[in-house]
Amino acid sequence: KTVRRFKRKHLTAIDCQHLARSHLAVTQPFSQRWTNRDPNHGLYPRPRAKRGSRGQGRQRYITEFFLARHRQCTNDMAKSNSVGTDNCKDSEGEMIFPAEGNYALPQEGDGEARLGSSGSTLPSRKRSRSFEEDSNQATGTSQWHRVSKKTPRHHLSMSCTRPREDRQEAEDCFSQLSAESGESNEEVEDIGPDSIPDTYYGLLGTLTCQEPPSLICSLPSEVLRHIFAFLPVEDLYWNLSLVCHLWREIISDPLFIPWKKLYHRYLMNEEQAVSKVDGILLNYGIEKESDLCVLNLIRYTATTKCSPSVNPERVLWSLRDHPLLPEAEGCVRQHLPDLFIAAGGVNVWALVAAIVLLSNNVNDIQQLLFCLRRPSSTVTMPEITETLYCIAVLLYAMREKGINISNRIHYNIFYCLYLQENSGTQITKVKEEPSVWPGKKTTIQLTNEQQLILNHKMEPLQVVKIMAFAGTGKTSTLVKYAEKWSESRFLYVTFNKSIAKQAELVFPSNVTCKTFHSMAYGHVGRKYQSKKKLNLFKLTPFMVNSVLAEGKGGFIRAKLVCKTLENFFASADEELTIDHVPIWCKNNQGQRVMVEQNEKLNGVLEASRLWDNMRKLGECKEEAYQMTHDGYLKLWQLSKPLLASFDAIFVDEAQDCTPAIMNIVLSQPCGKIFVGDPHQQIYTFRGAVNALFTVPHTHVFYLTQSFRFGVEIAYVGATILDVCKRVRKKTLVGGYNQSGIRGDTKGQVALLSRTNANVFDEAVRVTEGEVPSKIHLIGGIKSFGLDRIIDIWILLQPEEERKKQNLIIKDKFIRRWVHKEGFSGLKRYVIAAEDKELEAKIAVVEKYNIRIPELVERIGRCHIEDLDFAEYILGTVHKAKGLEFDTVHVLDDFVKVPCARHNLAQLPHFRVESFSEDEWNLLYVAVTRAKKRLIMTKSLENILTLAGEYFLQAELTSNVLKTGVVCCCVGQCNNVIPVDTVLTMKKLPITYSNRKENKGGYLCHSCAEQRIGPLAFLTASPEQVRSMERTIENIVLPRHEALLFLVF
Repeated sequence: KTVRRFKRKHLTAIDCQHLARSHLAVTQPFSQRWTNRDPNHGLYPRPRAKRGSRGQGRQRYITEFFLARHRQCTNDMAKSNSVGTDNCKDSEGEMIFPAEGNYALPQEGDGEARLGSSGSTLPSRKRSRSFEEDSNQATGTSQWHRVSKKTPRHHLSMSCTRPREDRQEAEDCFSQLSAESGESNEEVEDIGPDSIPDTYYGLLGTLTCQEPPSLICSLPSEVLRHIFAFLPVEDLYWNLSLVCHLWREIISDPLFIPWKKLYHRYLMNEEQAVSKVDGILLNYGIEKESDLCVLNLIRYTATTKCSPSVNPERVLWSLRDHPLLPEAEGCVRQHLPDLFIAAGGVNVWALVAAIVLLSNNVNDIQQLLFCLRRPSSTVTMPEITETLYCIAVLLYAMREKGINISNRIHYNIFYCLYLQENSGTQITKVKEEPSVWPGKKTTIQLTNEQQLILNHKMEPLQVVKIMAFAGTGKTSTLVKYAEKWSESRFLYVTFNKSIAKQAELVFPSNVTCKTFHSMAYGHVGRKYQSKKKLNLFKLTPFMVNSVLAEGKGGFIRAKLVCKTLENFFASADEELTIDHVPIWCKNNQGQRVMVEQNEKLNGVLEASRLWDNMRKLGECKEEAYQMTHDGYLKLWQLSKPLLASFDAIFVDEAQDCTPAIMNIVLSQPCGKIFVGDPHQQIYTFRGAVNALFTVPHTHVFYLTQSFRFGVEIAYVGATILDVCKRVRKKTLVGGYNQSGIRGDTKGQVALLSRTNANVFDEAVRVTEGEVPSKIHLIGGIKSFGLDRIIDIWILLQPEEERKKQNLIIKDKFIRRWVHKEGFSGLKRYVIAAEDKELEAKIAVVEKYNIRIPELVERIGRCHIEDLDFAEYILGTVHKAKGLEFDTVHVLDDFVKVPCARHNLAQLPHFRVESFSEDEWNLLYVAVTRAKKRLIMTKSLENILTLAGEYFLQAELTSNVLKTGVVCCCVGQCNNVIPVDTVLTMKKLPITYSNRKENKGGYLCHSCAEQRIGPLAFLTASPEQVRSMERTIENIVLPRHEALLFLVF
């Protein structure tokens, strides 16, 4: 008897859609007959095995058809440190069962096998015995156990390399079981479905607890090496090398990605790596003294060995569309002719190195990778990335050796490779949810760095640091961490009340969001509030001066006492001592002098007396004796609070912690996570210390990829850290989003300043004209203090004028000076007390004088509360911290670099190190507020030149001279562009935040060499460059800047 052969097919979702649109589709798919049978009858997977005719022999169970295994499903192979042998031995026809759950095989007339979960079958009229009952049958038990027994752990590597033998052994045993069951020779041969690597089974899919068989262990080592080459080094060593012996051997192989490993070892300052790279630089003449060091780098890169399959002509054809190919070919042909007419054709890697060195931005490197990935190219991606890592490590080492070469080239390579290696990890997408700022939605994509943090389980007493650059998703990471470890209770603490309120909207219910002061107020501050002894404002020298002992008063001494108390409140100390007295102060002439010993003793004595009176709960009339916010926070710290109801504490903005706050957190028995950007510490004047540097840790993680901006803005931020703070081990990178820094604006514009006085100036400027712009002052108009500016102006007016116009001073403190010494007395007080806020307002009043009422009224009229509808947003960096804007204008009152790098020799007194870290941090915070566009100052461009970035672009000289003779664009240079050179550098135009424009132009080769060093010898030979007249530019500084550099 012959029965027709048939074959079942898997239907994926796409297959179902195609079927639904075909002529075979069901016309009424939701119309079904009423029946007691399962409506899904016929849609379940069938056993892939031969079976007897109906009615003959006994009904067999599923255990006689499939190799069932008990295994736990996991998506993290690295967690188990091994590859399960099940993954290696699963054959195409095997069915996987989870370790728990009672799965039954229902009996139907047609013998179809159907799966149920959670201890029950799918709808059926009859139930069969469970899988566990069947596995205990006497018949065939020993044979079944021999097949299903898991391979011991020590056979791991063998299972990874011999999948075919194991599968054959299972099939032989399967045949033996079938023979013993006495099947009929008259069979229907049911050909099973083809195996697929996804989770689809028929039309119903797979149970959620099941995984398809993993066949990665069956891949040859060559394929695994190719796959692993795309992964970050950290993942290879921390995770993949722990999976199995085979993977560890591949990763540890010295011939596997040698340049990628060498690059990271060199960054870690490993002795052998440094020695090897230094040897390459020495042997190939890549030294500071050599004019041809960059050309020698190309020559060394050309020695890279290609695989035999690489066809230079086809690779060159694949590069035909790259915009820098003509320039690279001209450079190699002119300066390295032996590489251009090599026996095997043009040297591919020499062209690649030349393109990389001439690149202006990351797009040029990405375009290079795109071209080399084409099907026409015969170069593999591991070969490409290895070559880029080779160039990157040599460029990095050249800068370390003092060779004058731009950091932009290395940054372009690093950025491109980072995105290539980490883009595949951004697959954990989370649905849109409210961001930290109300009214905004964010789609969270967890990076590899974030996933590492989420995988870490907090234990008691652990101290974890998360060092995060600007815009890298610090708060989002904490939110996802709390969601993942939902069984734990967390305390989120920050310094800003509005941030804590916004955090309550995004954190899950297992997180309590507080500020440090709100917790201290609940335990201590409330007592003083009930006694009406709480000072809502800061303790001022004016208040303290009124309670100083007779003969020991004065605003300078009062300032010393205030500063002593501030230092004590910020410290972790239990007693106020002479160590809390400042070392420096200003005298009556405004000069900075050391505090004498007798003044220190008097200062600590007065501060102790003041502190004793502040702690008393009795009523008092003197403002100086009222408890301040920092005062009751100090009392709470001294009480040694215990936060026992939490499993871990999140400390946000940890770089702004005071020692008192750190003492509170570190004394808790639970785990601690300190999160912040160490380069955004801008509150040291309040006694803050950087907890991310000072606190010892058990674990440290990094967040380096910003979601806020693209490559151009990321480069400016990274260069500030590189040049001004020597931060090179970790590099700030952005995303794929577009950004610009050369003067154009996009979207809403924010004007960020260092001081309030400059904010007022910009508010006056943008509200001028017939149609004044709508503005928003960050923090609100009340916080900016326009009312105080009016009051100071009124104080400046003569008494007769005040009475005539009925001018009334509203501010209580300023009104006191009407009967004292007037405006001049207030000004002397501000200088002695070093009150920067009032000093800025006095400067504004003195600058605009009689225009103050009209300007204040105009600013108030143009101000709108909702910043989303404002044309311009204005504020200081301190108030803008934590915010982001489409376009940011960095105003010109930040720390200044007076000229470009090639002219700094004319200013021997200038040193980057002479400025405090807070100043560079302020500039870094201002720059990293931008999302799409950054408008720089001339000083900020000068900072980029310290890293070698001059915004120069190489062009073919033949194209430059098409219109005739071209002169150098440098004002005092008389050179012209020579005809016999291959390339010429062009300065790109840029517009600064003060609305001045540098139109750029072509540079002669001598001026180019002054700016970009040995890179200029890619355009012309050293002899041609030396033959040109060398121009020394005259540097004229503003008088106040020149005096400042002489002082420092």
